Amino acid sequence: MDAVTKEKLHPCVAHRGFSGEAPENTMAAFRMAIDLPYVKWIELDVHLSKDDVPVVIHDDDLDRTTNGEGPVKGKTAEELSKLDAGSWFDARFSEEGVPTLGEVLDLTAGKCRLNVELKGEDSGRARLAAKALETIRAHGRESDTLITSFQPDILQEVRRLSDTIRTGLIVDEGADDLIDRIKELGADFLSIGFHHLNEKLLAKAREASVDVMGWTVNSESDLSRLASRPEAFQLCTNYPDRWHSVMRGEHLR
Repeated sequence: MDAVTKEKLHPCVAHRGFSGEAPENTMAAFRMAIDLPYVKWIELDVHLSKDDVPVVIHDDDLDRTTNGEGPVKGKTAEELSKLDAGSWFDARFSEEGVPTLGEVLDLTAGKCRLNVELKGEDSGRARLAAKALETIRAHGRESDTLITSFQPDILQEVRRLSDTIRTGLIVDEGADDLIDRIKELGADFLSIGFHHLNEKLLAKAREASVDVMGWTVNSESDLSRLASRPEAFQLCTNYPDRWHSVMRGEHLR
């Protein structure tokens, strides 16, 4: 299979931005991702701040990726923006704060599509769905943004509020009824731990017009193995540069 065919079959999704080279879910990581012309999608994570602003951070607390402490929902969006969300990764990123979803939508407009994962462990899920969708609409990005979640009720609420934006279920399992569950939610996308990708699942997804993304594929050996598959699915990775090397048949590690 030639490089062009592989790239079309298995588009690159930058996981939390170019998180292998910059702190995850920061503007630096997103800028690095959109600077790569082969990155067609960026995946990111959203919680609500104290003042109900959708903010981009993975955990529901601040301890791992910022110099703050306690729950994300305990601080306003402005307070979150002033935290140091980069030094844990490298001191040169010390000026990176926690961005809002709106800021990322502005940055990526016309450059990259977004896979927005709504977390929902720490706040009212209906409110999270409503605020995220409101922000996406306000930025004119409903047509090129996908909302995903582990939480089926979040997806149900998004669908109640919009019959046009795409939605998808996130799982780390290989149950036989996955595709049926997705269709029952009014969704058309499956985000799945890449170890669960197999011929049977991909065939069922194709028959049901459900798109698939495998996460999170970081080694070049795994990327190479998956890129050789004939079925179409996205590859989500912290290292878009490794994805590109594999697609071009360059060195493996």
